[in-house]
Amino acid sequence: MDPPVPGLAVAVIEMGARLRIVNDTGETVQVVPAGPTRGVEPIVPPGTTARWTDSRIDAAMLPVPAEGVRAWSVPLLVGDREVSVHGEQVFPPAPPAGVWWLATAVAAVVAGTMGTMGLTRRWAALATAAITVLVVGGHMVHVLGAALVPDDQDYLFVVVSGAGPGLAAWLAGAVGVVLTVLGRRFGLLLCGLAGAVLAMVTAFGTAGFSNAVLPFGWSADLDRLTTVLTFGAGIGLFLTGLAVLRALTPVVPVGDDDPPPGGDDATADVTERSGGLR
Repeated sequence: MDPPVPGLAVAVIEMGARLRIVNDTGETVQVVPAGPTRGVEPIVPPGTTARWTDSRIDAAMLPVPAEGVRAWSVPLLVGDREVSVHGEQVFPPAPPAGVWWLATAVAAVVAGTMGTMGLTRRWAALATAAITVLVVGGHMVHVLGAALVPDDQDYLFVVVSGAGPGLAAWLAGAVGVVLTVLGRRFGLLLCGLAGAVLAMVTAFGTAGFSNAVLPFGWSADLDRLTTVLTFGAGIGLFLTGLAVLRALTPVVPVGDDDPPPGGDDATADVTERSGGLR
C-alpha cells in the first residue's frame, strides 16, 4: 500500500481470483470503482472484512506479457485519504505435460498388471491393496489441498462437497483393502470399483498437467502427483475389477454332441441365428 495505513490489510486470495480487505483502521474504506459507477467494489466499514473480484486484476492477465510479469493497482479511499494498492500478475512457465502423462500411463500399467496378477498370486494381491491405499490417499490429499483455496467458507463443508462421490470410493477402497489382505477375492473387486470412481471424478484434473497455476493450497506438483495416482492408477484398478468379474463369471461349455435344451427345433433355431457356426 502507498502510503501504508496502520490497521488496514489487503491480500490477494484464492489463487489471484479475489482481493480481501480487513479494515481495522477506525475509518470507512472505499474501493474506488473501476468504471463510472460502483459495481462489485465494496465499501468497508470499520472492523469488517470484504472480498471481491476486481476487473483491474483480470485486465492484467491478458494478453500474457513476454516478460511474464504485469503490474496492477487498485485505488482506495481511507476516510478522505487516497491510498493505492499495488501488485503484479506473475505468469510462471507451463509444466512439462508429457512427463506427467507418461507417469500417468506407467501408473495405469503397473496397477493393472499387479491387479490382474493378484487373481492368482498372493504378493500381487497385496501390492494391489497397497496401490489402492495410494490412490485413495492421493484423492484425499487433492481434496484437502483444494479445500484450502476458498477464503470465506467452512473448511469441513468444502472438503465434503469437494469429495462428492469420492467419499463412497474411499469407503469401498478401505473395505477392499481389508478383504484383499484377508485373502478374499471380492476385495480386489472393491479395489477396482474404488479406482474406477476416483479415476472418473479426477479425469478433468489432468488439465493441471499443462497449467502452471492450480487451485490447490500446497505445491502444484503435489497436486499433479495426486492426479497421476488417482487417475492413472485408478484406471489400472478399474481394469483389475474387470479381470475379477471375468474370473468370477462361470464358463459353461456346450459340446458338439450336446444339443441345447428344447430339442431339435431349438437346435435348428440356434444354428440359424448363429449362421451355422458353433
